[in-house]
Amino acid sequence: MKSLEIHASRVSEVESAFQEAGIEVLQIDVREYPEETIIVVEVPEEDIESGASIGNALDKRFSESGFDGFVTVRRGKRETARDETPLNNGVHDPRATQLARLIAERSRTSEAQPSLHYVKDVAVNISAATAPRHHLIFGRRGAGKTALMVEARRIITDQGAVSVWMNLQTLRNESIGRIFLRYVDRVCDLITVHFRQQEDYPQVALNAAQLQEEVKSQLKTENVSVDLAKRLVPEVQELIHRFLRTAGVRLFLFLDDFYYLARDDQPLLLDLIHGSIRDTDAWLKVASIRHLTRWFQSDPPLGLQTGHDAELLDLDVTLQDPFRAKAFLESVLLRYATHVNVQRLSQLFARGSLDRLVLASGAVPRDYLTLAASALTRAKTRPRARLVGAQDINQAAGDAAQAKIQELEEDLAANKESATTTLSALAALKKFCLEQEQSTYFRVDLRAKESQAEEYGSLTSLLEVRLTHLVDPSVSDREKAGERAEVFMLDLSQFSGARLRQSIRVLDLERGVVVSKTTGQRKSTREGRTPRQLVTIYRSAPLLDLAIFRSSADQESLEV
Repeated sequence: MKSLEIHASRVSEVESAFQEAGIEVLQIDVREYPEETIIVVEVPEEDIESGASIGNALDKRFSESGFDGFVTVRRGKRETARDETPLNNGVHDPRATQLARLIAERSRTSEAQPSLHYVKDVAVNISAATAPRHHLIFGRRGAGKTALMVEARRIITDQGAVSVWMNLQTLRNESIGRIFLRYVDRVCDLITVHFRQQEDYPQVALNAAQLQEEVKSQLKTENVSVDLAKRLVPEVQELIHRFLRTAGVRLFLFLDDFYYLARDDQPLLLDLIHGSIRDTDAWLKVASIRHLTRWFQSDPPLGLQTGHDAELLDLDVTLQDPFRAKAFLESVLLRYATHVNVQRLSQLFARGSLDRLVLASGAVPRDYLTLAASALTRAKTRPRARLVGAQDINQAAGDAAQAKIQELEEDLAANKESATTTLSALAALKKFCLEQEQSTYFRVDLRAKESQAEEYGSLTSLLEVRLTHLVDPSVSDREKAGERAEVFMLDLSQFSGARLRQSIRVLDLERGVVVSKTTGQRKSTREGRTPRQLVTIYRSAPLLDLAIFRSSADQESLEV
């Protein structure tokens, strides 16, 4: 409490100094570190030089009074006045350009940059993410895993809890021993900062400072063994347990981009961290991509067991319910649009283009936003265009194809075998859909999930990198009682570009209704307005033999 009072006093001094100089303060942010406190002041661009002078004077005054910190002045932005004029020029209005730029700047969420506006997902996963329970948070790239954790961190902080955040992408070239020591270092940071301004420095803070010194010394060496990390687990567990009881707070540990670690190493790191918080009021939230994650191994038992140690959260808003997906995604895009004073999506997007956006993105929020921005930019190249059309979405999806493949290839660093297999699976699936069956949607027998688990894993890997999309999880067979199938569709990016490929069967949305049609043929549309009609469409999809995902060597051995 005393720490908060000291900070409030310093912030008040800063505000008064800038006010006396006639400089508008747009925002003040206080950032605490073990060695110092930084007060970040944002001012208008035209006042940056005079603001810096005031900051220097404040630094001197604070230093003389014994304050371990300083003031830094940065360039900030004023909120722009609301523009109520209609968008008579549609996509050629400057606000359309602002929307595309805003999406490009803010569609990716990170610890440092939260969502522009957090829209609660349709499954209301935020309540689970803030609960005192260990969670494995799964979703495809762009599904909102980081956004969920950032929002959860904001909520639990407002409730008085404390947290540690680690992004594993930056640590993917480190050994498991070193990663665990970096985790311990951050825990010690948290403890020492928490008690920093108290007159009575508790023993647990002294213990944390001592352990942190030992850890930093070990991190200076080239090799940190796993055995060292294992020996530290009981000491870290005791430290965390004592800290939480002394401080009377709850701790949340957020591990983002966990899939960047090699799969074989993942259970061990989870086991070490889980052991360090066992029987304490500390809770682990791990964000990852399911098929790139191995969270438990049975021999020897390591990691987190689902249903026992941790629960799963699935963030994917799929095409199984297009109405729900469409409503959610449009609410996200509208939040961005209103930020640049566009009050209705219909001012920039034709109705058909919004339907097409849902399918083109596979209902993945970040893909939906980036495709919308790309389509806006494309529409602006047409001099007489007022609204984004479905053709603009097709072209944007075609442009996105290479970006998706590049993302997949980035996984080669830690999961070379998996990424290579996925690329081969994509080639085999495209050949089946576009050359053999001329249908972009297909069925997979549910029994094959068990009997051909490895081959089904190849399809799953395509699903989680958004190159295929699940349309319906269980459709009955018309002729064989009791037999059911999953229905998938190939991502639009794999068969669109300047134009949709002709004479292939595709799924589309028309005013929120799923339809099947053959491209280039006007009278080939079949509507799925009722459940019976929709099932009829899905039953007509060709049945995929998962054997197409076997390697050529495997195929040859089977033939012999």
